[in-house]
Amino acid sequence: MTIPETVPTVRESTPVELATQRYLLDLALQPLDRFDGFTRLEQIGGSALRYQLNYVGYALSMAQYTRTPAFTGYLADAQATMIRKMCDKKVWGYWATERLAGYLRWNPDPIVFGNVMYTGFFAAMIAFQQTLNDDRSFDVDGSLPLVWSPTRRYDYGYTSIAEAIVRNMRASKHTMYPCEPHLIYPMCNTIALVGLRGYDRLHDTDLTGDLVTRTRAAFTDHGYLTRSGRFRFGRGPAGLALPPTLSNDAIMTYWLNGVMPDLAESTWETLRRKRIEGSGSDVRLRTEPIDHLDVGSYRMGDAWAWVNVLCAAREIGDTDTADGLELAITDRFRFETSDSGARKMSGVSTWVSLAYALSRFMVPDGLRGLSAGDLPAAWTTGPILAGADYPDVLVAKAVTDGEGLELVLRPGSDVRRSTLRLARLTPAGRYRVDNPATPAVVTVTADGSGHATLDVDLADRTEVRIRPL
Repeated sequence: MTIPETVPTVRESTPVELATQRYLLDLALQPLDRFDGFTRLEQIGGSALRYQLNYVGYALSMAQYTRTPAFTGYLADAQATMIRKMCDKKVWGYWATERLAGYLRWNPDPIVFGNVMYTGFFAAMIAFQQTLNDDRSFDVDGSLPLVWSPTRRYDYGYTSIAEAIVRNMRASKHTMYPCEPHLIYPMCNTIALVGLRGYDRLHDTDLTGDLVTRTRAAFTDHGYLTRSGRFRFGRGPAGLALPPTLSNDAIMTYWLNGVMPDLAESTWETLRRKRIEGSGSDVRLRTEPIDHLDVGSYRMGDAWAWVNVLCAAREIGDTDTADGLELAITDRFRFETSDSGARKMSGVSTWVSLAYALSRFMVPDGLRGLSAGDLPAAWTTGPILAGADYPDVLVAKAVTDGEGLELVLRPGSDVRRSTLRLARLTPAGRYRVDNPATPAVVTVTADGSGHATLDVDLADRTEVRIRPL
């Protein structure tokens, strides 16, 4: 199958990356009320469930965008499940206490006022999921119900979440609005802008307006961006200014690339010049005391800084530095593989493991492209693999040129024969299937809705090419 040159390069997941994806999928595909494998200490700071759910969603979206844009199936289901889990009261119920303590007002609604650390991160999850899967099921009010009690609930959808972000930003003197009461973090607001601009792109609206320009000005006007080119972690009342950190500069780099790419580039240049030494396998980080805290568990350890700098290097396209950081991380930290074949970092919080998983699927400008909806037309109209059994079939690559479908599959269990479900074929169209594991010529015929099933024999690495006759 010939892929037009205008289509972004789709990479094949390595066995290690597939094992990393299994870690994400095993977290995501458990029942809605289960949080096995998640860190659960408290719900206000970095150990909160919401951040873990967010990063599972972001990492799965990035894997789909850069490896399997023509595969929905259980990968799309996993992203949708993470979005639904964000509606569990265990995830958002903390806000009632925070608002009462910080603003002396009781209202459990976590979206209507403040709390960008919930709303903004949530919006970005939905933006990515809708971009890749053409799914609008979370748009309308009631599709994301937040049930506080039998008599009190808040019916939200992506539309009302986006509108709440706009209201909060426009009501703030800093344009950005608080996470914890009275504390404004530029990182959280940058992620909110990614989710908001994603809404506008997907729905042909202009809710964002001048908010990106105003936020950029606020970075400087209100002292979030220092003269040295580094970002303060946050600002609060009475002149409170939280100092820059290595990990915060890195996170700002890769998220800014989705809305302010020039500022992302300059932030990375400052970070590279001031906080990264050496190159290749000899790369080193100049950390600060705060960088030696695992924000997802509050234990000592600098893995959070390392994995986020790796994410920034991959997103910004500094391949030499990224490769060196990957080698250093592999050498500095331990990894474990479960009996099911899921691979993760060990001895660190779940959030750190998830940020590392995200890094494995990032490519230069990957988050920027996903934020902008940079999908070739062929990806939105061509055939897709719409279903496969997990974990029997692990999809390492799935891409379409608008007419045919190219797959690379690996077995994830002892099952060696499985059924694939195809969609977006030409109704009643006939297709030839090339599978090296099956020498005989195989054809499939789509039904009137463009769907078909295909039985495949799985070798260690199985290529399947489907093209119209």
